[in-house]
Amino acid sequence: MKKGISLSVIALFIWLGCTASQKQDQNAIPSDSNAPKANAVKNAPVAPPQQTMVPPMAYDDSSIIVIWNKPADYSNVVSYKVYQNGSLAGTTKNLFYNITDLEANSPYSLTVKAVDACGIESDPGNKVIQSTAPAMKVFDVTKYGAVGDGNTLNTAAIQKAIDECTKGGKVLIPAGTFLSGALFLKSDMTLQLNGTLRGSDDANQYPMTSKRLSYYLSGNGYMGLINAYTEKYGSITNVRICGSGIINGGSDTVGSLTGHKNTKLGESQAAKSGNDSRRGDMITVKGVNGLYLGGLKLVNPAMHVIYISFSKNITVNGINADTYDIHNADGIDLATSDTAYIFNSTFDTGDDCINFNAGVGADGVKENFPDNNIRVFNCVAKRGHGGVVFGSFTGAWIQNVLVEDCVFDGTDIGLRFKTGEKQGGGARNVLARDIVIKNIAKNSAIFFDSSYSCEYPSGGPGQFKDITVKNITCENLKKYGIFISGLPATPHTNINISNVSINGGMVGGAYIKCCTNSTFDTINIKNSTPVWKIDPNTTSGLKFTNCNPAP
Repeated sequence: MKKGISLSVIALFIWLGCTASQKQDQNAIPSDSNAPKANAVKNAPVAPPQQTMVPPMAYDDSSIIVIWNKPADYSNVVSYKVYQNGSLAGTTKNLFYNITDLEANSPYSLTVKAVDACGIESDPGNKVIQSTAPAMKVFDVTKYGAVGDGNTLNTAAIQKAIDECTKGGKVLIPAGTFLSGALFLKSDMTLQLNGTLRGSDDANQYPMTSKRLSYYLSGNGYMGLINAYTEKYGSITNVRICGSGIINGGSDTVGSLTGHKNTKLGESQAAKSGNDSRRGDMITVKGVNGLYLGGLKLVNPAMHVIYISFSKNITVNGINADTYDIHNADGIDLATSDTAYIFNSTFDTGDDCINFNAGVGADGVKENFPDNNIRVFNCVAKRGHGGVVFGSFTGAWIQNVLVEDCVFDGTDIGLRFKTGEKQGGGARNVLARDIVIKNIAKNSAIFFDSSYSCEYPSGGPGQFKDITVKNITCENLKKYGIFISGLPATPHTNINISNVSINGGMVGGAYIKCCTNSTFDTINIKNSTPVWKIDPNTTSGLKFTNCNPAP
């Protein structure tokens, strides 16, 4: 009995403490969202989430995915509650939620509330009204003669199902392993893979007609296994590639290149074309307006896993790119595209995990098609050359990017910005926050570098500017926690780094060269010798506040 009373009393004190703090803080100034959550005022009024939305094509006839931005001050937020038509749909610590078991062709009212440690909810953020799709007509590839035995070549049968799929319909690859060459999608369709789509190892099954980037190769490259591809920008619309299955680019690796290997198909394509760079990507998207890619495991690409260029309104959700042993096997390359959301995904890759590309050299500058309006969140990057990578193709600028709530564990470099004296452009207007970077295999955690060469006509020097990096934990580093090295003529500028914890660094804590008008606030460095390396001849306008130890 006494034990029960004691627990009740404890619960009462906790409740009274939450209530008292809430009342006390009603008129308090909101805490700085740059500050660590541990230092935030407890139980301050909870601000609502911002910009609740359904990302492009992120719904079907039975589900809707909703995403949102954090409140302006989120220091006291521990979770979010998602409401569907006024009733609780679920609670999550992430910045997205998948609402399932919905009625087809029906509107739903969706709102999100932030929740603090005492369970106090904010006001709802903005309301979103989204309708599910009409019931999808299913085009099962087995009805067109496809056989899931892993040996029968099914290219013609699957392509026929795609060609006959009606507007808003679904081409279904059911359980089994379906061998195929290059497939070409069209507007207003879903390709749903519940089984395995396996690429043929025969290079002849893939046309060498890809011009995903006109300046990237002197000639054409191979098309991918799955292609949503057009030379006329925006003439393919509203494509979904999704399911619970696997896309397998072909047989496992043979040969060896720079520590990684080509697949059997990749080796065949390189030999046939005489150029290793002409290998096809597993999923090639060009010129598409409205793309959803989600739920799939992706293995054994001939080159990159997903390559998206000259496209807009893109959602990538819940994919698992497992390609570490493959040469040049970037997880996703987003090139010269506008408005993209990449979230809830895992990348363990043979090159960059998530890469942004805005064209290279003079051609990229002249084309002036930036990578623009991109958000990456709730992703995990494992082995790979970098977690989220800006460049080295920066000609038309990579701009207006938010990267948050990610973990980079075991990548060569963590947050990676790379350009060069002939690449052109750069990256600007970037916010990266609330990221864990650990077990960095070869280089530094937060990395800005201008040493990349350019094999194309010069577009002028690349530069990184107007970039904020905050709330970052860096542990077990091979080189530096922070590395900034610009060009003497065009130093990186307005780089603002705050609330960064650096533990380890075999070469040093922070290195700064060719950098101007930048701030470093609350940088805590441990177990790094030397702590700071700053070139006084190429830096100016640097401000250091609350750094421990001070530079």
